[in-house]
Amino acid sequence: MKESLDNLQKSYELSRQSNNDVINPLQVAALFEQEQISYTLIGGHMLSYYTGVTRATVDVDFLIRNADFSRAVSLMQQHYSQFDYKDKVFHVTFDARDQSSTEPERIDLVKDGFALFREIVNRHSVTRHAGKHKIRIPTREAAIALKFAATISPNRQEENKSVDLADLIRLIKTAADLDEAVIVNLGELVYQGGGRELIDVVVSVRSGRPVNL
Repeated sequence: MKESLDNLQKSYELSRQSNNDVINPLQVAALFEQEQISYTLIGGHMLSYYTGVTRATVDVDFLIRNADFSRAVSLMQQHYSQFDYKDKVFHVTFDARDQSSTEPERIDLVKDGFALFREIVNRHSVTRHAGKHKIRIPTREAAIALKFAATISPNRQEENKSVDLADLIRLIKTAADLDEAVIVNLGELVYQGGGRELIDVVVSVRSGRPVNL
């Protein structure tokens, strides 16, 4: 079992080696918990949690329930005023002010405007505890569906898709058990027929066959 909140701390510490203004996802989660904001951690830190592979990542990413989105934004503005707020319609970011930074995003709050996102925030997230820390994480099946959606997205830059596919494969390989019915249902929320394709990916990975998306 690779899942551990220690993986989040390790990922944060690795990230700080190259960017000293990165944010600890556990600290942001503590603020959301205190204000009873419905959220779930996604992105690179989510992958670190499940796979145990620490990765330097400049930002923390959270899905936020639409009803709580304005409060979540205000909370981040209050506690992270050192960053510039950027409204990008479907999500908002809090960016480093260093103009030389090629990756300025430090916090990314994503609205649950997509059916898959709503389902994950509302029904397919779990709370994990370790000492004083508590954070909501997508279930393994939900994490796989999120990475599947990123891998096939026409809006995703081509140079990122090979990384997305590798991440998807790693999420499947490191899973002790998966609920295939849930995977089908979540895959269908990516696109009609996506559930069948995602199950085919799971079967291919488990049988050692190559995966092409």
